[in-house]
Amino acid sequence: MWRRLSQIVVKVRRRHGFDCSGSASSGFPTAAGAQSKSDKTTTATMPSLSEKDQLAWASVPWTSVVDEESGKVLGWRKSQVPYIPGGVDNSTLSLQTLDVWLPTSGTPGYATPQAPDASSLPSQSGHWIVYIHGGAWRDPMIDASSFSPTAINLLQAAASSFSKGSVPIAGVASLNYRLSPHPNHPTGGRDPNREARHPDHISDVLGGLAFLQRLGGATGSWLLSGHSCGATLAFQAVMAPSRWGLDTAIVKPTVVVGLNGLYDLAGFITMPPPEYAGLRDAYEEFTRGAFGDDETVWKDACPATAVDWTSEWQEGKQVVLAQSREDSLVPYDQLEKMGAYLSKSSSLNIREMEAGGDHDDIWKKGDRLAEILYDVVSGLM
Repeated sequence: MWRRLSQIVVKVRRRHGFDCSGSASSGFPTAAGAQSKSDKTTTATMPSLSEKDQLAWASVPWTSVVDEESGKVLGWRKSQVPYIPGGVDNSTLSLQTLDVWLPTSGTPGYATPQAPDASSLPSQSGHWIVYIHGGAWRDPMIDASSFSPTAINLLQAAASSFSKGSVPIAGVASLNYRLSPHPNHPTGGRDPNREARHPDHISDVLGGLAFLQRLGGATGSWLLSGHSCGATLAFQAVMAPSRWGLDTAIVKPTVVVGLNGLYDLAGFITMPPPEYAGLRDAYEEFTRGAFGDDETVWKDACPATAVDWTSEWQEGKQVVLAQSREDSLVPYDQLEKMGAYLSKSSSLNIREMEAGGDHDDIWKKGDRLAEILYDVVSGLM
């Protein structure tokens, strides 16, 4: 499940003060060399890991994720790994980071696993699940760690499936990204983490995915998911990056899962459903904060306005739209309109699922979200 970076990298890490316990073998692993065993359908070639990538990855140690009932280690987690590394001191913005969880399932000594070296790269077989949090592009109280309850549930599911001879999950990741200013959460000074304006958000998401893929994760057949505005970003990530004035290349997922998602902001602001009309001003406020005052940008940024999904997302096979009928913030017709639009403009398999609860309940509790994601990723086998 683990691969070592080269001894050259270990020497570099020593020079910059990183913990260098553990051995390393010679030769840098490229993205192709570090891909999981199931990743045979990659349609794009990712660049090799740079020295800064390697330093950033190795700068964060693995910590154990323990099952509270059995006491067994379910997996390992790295928190706030910089995906856009800075200079020799590896400085980066705190919101240009990601969290990673890897299951211990399928590795020797599962009952008493040992922590891998911080420089070890993931190489487990199976599929990756990547998550993008919501928060209207601006809520600083919601970040990558909000996925923790779901990730733990997924690690438990991975352990159970391994005992039955199947390991569909190779790894799990949750992305942070720079946020737009929030009027109720002032920074008290300049903070580049909180001054984002479209396309900064999607630029960070693509940067995080590209970094993860250079490590060998989330290539081939993998699943990208997002909640609320994170669902918007997930669909933007599989659209042509040139739409956003970007050239970041990623291996696109085969499946996107949208959770209580925002797919047509411009349409909602123009004509919200009667029972959600009281939210119109709030929607317009955070939309202007994230995308500016040009209303054509609002429309162009919406996934429900893409003309030809087949050409933009050639790797796409399935879209899962999960929405709660009890959601007090996002109307169910966002799902209905997106599903109808995709059915008309693509050959994708469209699946609808019930999320349950209010808008944020699905990620706060984690069990239903894990159930949805595990069900979908199991179908990729």
